[in-house]
Amino acid sequence: MHLDQLLLILDLAQTHSFNQTAERHYTTQQTVSYRIKQLEKELNVRIFNRSKNGVSFTPEGNFVLQFAEQMQNAYQELQHNLGHEVHVAAEPEKLTLYTSSVLLTEHMPSIIQDFNSTFPSIKLFIKEVTNDAILPSLLDGVCDMVVWSINQNYLEKNISSQQAKEITFHTVLHDKSIAVVSATSALAKKEKLSTDDITQCSKSVFGLLPIDYFGKNVNSYILYENDNPAIHRQLLAEENTLCFTSEIMYRQFFPSDQFVARQFDYPVLPNYHMVLRRKDENYAALDALEHIIVRYLRA
Repeated sequence: MHLDQLLLILDLAQTHSFNQTAERHYTTQQTVSYRIKQLEKELNVRIFNRSKNGVSFTPEGNFVLQFAEQMQNAYQELQHNLGHEVHVAAEPEKLTLYTSSVLLTEHMPSIIQDFNSTFPSIKLFIKEVTNDAILPSLLDGVCDMVVWSINQNYLEKNISSQQAKEITFHTVLHDKSIAVVSATSALAKKEKLSTDDITQCSKSVFGLLPIDYFGKNVNSYILYENDNPAIHRQLLAEENTLCFTSEIMYRQFFPSDQFVARQFDYPVLPNYHMVLRRKDENYAALDALEHIIVRYLRA
């Protein structure tokens, strides 16, 4: 539930019209309807009866209206007690999302569509960047939010305690580094791979950068490092090749009838798929964007 949804409820109590309420809020009828449907779904009730004569509140909707009125009164009381006017942060004209997570790639069109249907007046700019560019871009205000797929060791080494105080961390998924090999590879017959197994074949790296590939600094040759799954699958067709990736990415991008996942016989640090944003930015649009991203990452 968001403040803007309650404001729509209060306005609809006056206009009994989605079109008129949309005009008052400088948005579209479709957006108002979508926001109300979101609230109805969240509360598992029908708030309005819709007809050609307009909208009217259901009995459950009247309870929601009473709550919205109480929240408005509480807000006005807060203003009075503080002795000055409190302003809700105005929504920005543009939001910028930087991502280094290949998990978002296939969902990006749906994420954009869902966000635009809710906030059609806000321009969404999305850019895929390297892991090294993620944190500086967020701290310097170049972007509003980042989606990061990262190894724990890299995270701990690259974020200071002061920087951590400026950022909110939402760990959406916990993950683990693994190796993927062809189902016909000799390595597929082993339950776990040793550092000797790893050093004796060529390797590619997919989706998580940088990964704690080799345990205790074992030197090994990396043939290819990129986020194109088709190329990794093609390379794995060679029996002496393996791909470093994660369990989640293996399940999403490598058919189990052609490839198998193997763990290592040495400890590896966990991986995280995270959403990060600065603590000083509190917008309903940013909250909605984060909610949409988390929903698709966990799908």
